Amino acid sequence: MSTQRPPRSVRLLSRLRSSRLLPLLLRVDLRRLILGMSLLAVLVTFLNTFHAGYSQQRELLIRNTLDANQAYASKMAELTDVFLQQALSQLSFSAHVLGSNFDDVSLQTAETRRLVHQNKTFNSVLIVNADGKIVNITPPLTEVLGLQISSAGMLSAYQAREPRVSEPFVTSGTARLVIFISYPVYSQRGDFLGFIGGTVYLHEDNGLHSVLGRHHYQNGSYLFVVDRQGNLVFHANQQRVGENVMRNPVVQAVRRGETGSAQSENTRGTAMLSGYAPVSSTGWGVVVQRPTDLTLELLTQPVMDMLLKVAPLLMLTLLAIWFLTRLIANPLHDLAMIASRLDDADTERKIGKVPSWYYEVIKLKHAILAGLSLVQRKISRLNHENVTDPLTGLLNRRGMDDTLRALDEARLPFSVVVLDIDRFKSINDTHGHDVGDAVLRFLAERMRRTARSGDVLCRNGGDEFTMLLPGTPSNEAVHACERLAQALAIEEAYEGVPISLSMGVADFRLEDRHVEDALKAADVALYRAKQGGRNQIAVAERT
Repeated sequence: MSTQRPPRSVRLLSRLRSSRLLPLLLRVDLRRLILGMSLLAVLVTFLNTFHAGYSQQRELLIRNTLDANQAYASKMAELTDVFLQQALSQLSFSAHVLGSNFDDVSLQTAETRRLVHQNKTFNSVLIVNADGKIVNITPPLTEVLGLQISSAGMLSAYQAREPRVSEPFVTSGTARLVIFISYPVYSQRGDFLGFIGGTVYLHEDNGLHSVLGRHHYQNGSYLFVVDRQGNLVFHANQQRVGENVMRNPVVQAVRRGETGSAQSENTRGTAMLSGYAPVSSTGWGVVVQRPTDLTLELLTQPVMDMLLKVAPLLMLTLLAIWFLTRLIANPLHDLAMIASRLDDADTERKIGKVPSWYYEVIKLKHAILAGLSLVQRKISRLNHENVTDPLTGLLNRRGMDDTLRALDEARLPFSVVVLDIDRFKSINDTHGHDVGDAVLRFLAERMRRTARSGDVLCRNGGDEFTMLLPGTPSNEAVHACERLAQALAIEEAYEGVPISLSMGVADFRLEDRHVEDALKAADVALYRAKQGGRNQIAVAERT
């Protein structure tokens, strides 16, 4: 009669217990190892002085860069303001000349040509009469003469009947991205005759590019200009002109009319040291920034000189600490990485390969293998049809209870997240229950996408869901909540139906008596998240 072969984890532990090395390994105590490493650590206390000096120089370099960028941004904002005022002044002179004989075509042509060619302020200049029709333009475009204006910037100038600098817009005739600077023309009796205006092509060279592009630093710094909507009016990379960068916090600050400096990330995720200042006449903003990494490269040579002076003793000490630290920490690190992916097919083999040369690692390996075996046996007995919610495909309340019992019996620490959809009742009332069901399915799918392979996802009923995160402390569970919240923030659950979540987080530790206490604590935290205004994460307060 054949007998069933014991599981591999049991065979591994049996071989370990029968090994002659086990009594010796059990006498190795991690605390003694840490004490020995601490004795070596006192030899490197002089690094405190080095670190303090480096930190001070780093902060000084960053502050100087921020101050310089702010000063330069203020200077360029003033120059931009001067450029725009000069452009309006030029147009004002022409408007005064045209006011005496507006219908004289030769006079119109002389003024538009003069404005285009005298100092390259404008790429083109046109005159519009009181009926809103283009009566003259330089460079000549005969096909637009007599046409009714339709571009947003020109219509704004026509309706305002006052000196004006438009927001960037795309011209209907040339499909260029431009700003339009205009000045109204009035007769000597005060009658509105039309306006004269100049276009500045944002993707081509002109007076604005001469002002902003000539002065930027050669040390990695660069500047850009945004309008009131956060669209790029000027950038060293002309292909980016017209791009909206409002999500940049520095752009948001300068749009509010603030002058200052800040460490921030640009829209492409690069850390920057930024100075900013507004252009007073238009509400635009000038931002000067330099990559933080490029700035800190200036510290490289001083740091290298200092290290060379202390290198011999420093290297010997660091190598000793590095060797011992890796020797001690690597097994714990390997076990931690394995514990985060307990559902992998070769988990037992990976655990067996972890070097177990001191007591704590041996005990941890034993606990993980025993717990893994127990949890796998418990969870494998769950009936899929009885424990699955038919709408979302997640575990139902019964499945969650079975999982909790398995975790409790295994005495494995875990975190629990209780969440529900903010104002879900109003979605059902407004859009109907079919849309509500679609929202629930959408949430379940996003939970699957953001969850790790070992996480357990449940729907308790209605719009209340639970996530069980084995081997995860509450601070890491908060990161899982943030991933889910970010996934929901960038996509609507249903067309015209965005959703947000309130989430409560608690953890079950080995010293806790009942897993139900963790669920209750998570419910209390969820209630606190709702009371705090919803769309937030609250962590249970442990006593």
